[in-house]
Amino acid sequence: MANAAFRGVLASNIMASIALGTSRFVFVWLVGELTEWNPATAILGIVIGLPPLLLSAWAGSLADRVSARTLGVGLFAAAALLFTISALLLHADLMTVPVAMVCALVTAIAPAMLMPLLQALVPRVVDESVLLQAVALQNLGMTGSTIGGIFLGGAVIQAFGLEAGLWLLVVATCGGVIVHRRTPLPPHTAVGTRKGAIRSAAKVALRTEPLRSLLALTTVLGVVITASTLLLPEIARDVLGTKSLAASALNVGMSLGMITTSMIVATRWQPARRGRALALAAGSAMGTGLVALGLSKVYVLTLLICVCWGLTGGIAMTMLRTLMQTHTPPELMGRVMGLASTAQNGAFPIAAAVLFALVSATSVPTAMVIIGVICSIGVWSIVGRRTIREL
Repeated sequence: MANAAFRGVLASNIMASIALGTSRFVFVWLVGELTEWNPATAILGIVIGLPPLLLSAWAGSLADRVSARTLGVGLFAAAALLFTISALLLHADLMTVPVAMVCALVTAIAPAMLMPLLQALVPRVVDESVLLQAVALQNLGMTGSTIGGIFLGGAVIQAFGLEAGLWLLVVATCGGVIVHRRTPLPPHTAVGTRKGAIRSAAKVALRTEPLRSLLALTTVLGVVITASTLLLPEIARDVLGTKSLAASALNVGMSLGMITTSMIVATRWQPARRGRALALAAGSAMGTGLVALGLSKVYVLTLLICVCWGLTGGIAMTMLRTLMQTHTPPELMGRVMGLASTAQNGAFPIAAAVLFALVSATSVPTAMVIIGVICSIGVWSIVGRRTIREL
């Protein structure tokens, strides 16, 4: 934290994460208010997930070739403009389900492109000896602000209405412009060529271990995040009978758990076998948490599950990102982080399509349980391999 460049990157990450997490909650709640057709939420997930799926790898390539200051400020400014337009449309009573879908799509573009840039900046501004602590702090800030932003969005919506939730996003992204512009980033040195840059990085990542397994685990993580993002608000409202504030409080419980373990990793705990710590944390929680959330019918129990899920999630996400950055060549850092964002956030539309089919055929809680079982099988098939356990 004595590193001014890292502090600036961390603050920018917080602003971007608020935009990413809060906007998803706001648009999920908005579509829920506009229609009672439950599969509409899954369709929204497909729409929100398209920008990360299509643009994250390209954004990572830009991070290797373009000034980080110019790229970051431009993306934050674009996000502020698009959230402003969405708020004005809602104020003018022009927001319908199709319009909300379009707004959700375009406002997801800039935050999706910011994530590879901000993650690739961390190894550039800190020494490798403190990379684990830096990643833990970034994970803490990102997770805390994403989920804390969801809680803040729920509180603002309940107190002042949906329009205020969109204006909150405008404030956050304008703050991102100011913070990122003032961050003392290192001089930019372009690496790689424009033609075939993404393809060459993908070949390295997908043909070598442990990057291949770590990217696969990141994909499963994206499915887990998609299920909790899209289905947890529905469960809170329709199964547990809560309002927006109590629904967003579930995410706060998850956030508190992640903040706790991320802070422990950043300040006190240095596992000798990071791969084993990742395997235990991911294997015990990723898919299992979804199953527990789908089965719970009591709000207090659901809140407790979210807290416990967050405790293990903080360890898993910190170890996953640290191991990936440690085993990535510096000249490919932006592009590999772009591939990681594609794997995690790009899983959103694919998982949302699966959830659409499951919710249409069964119910929201049942769909949560089924996707949880699938994720558990996927996680253990990856972390059970020696490639991960021996890192």
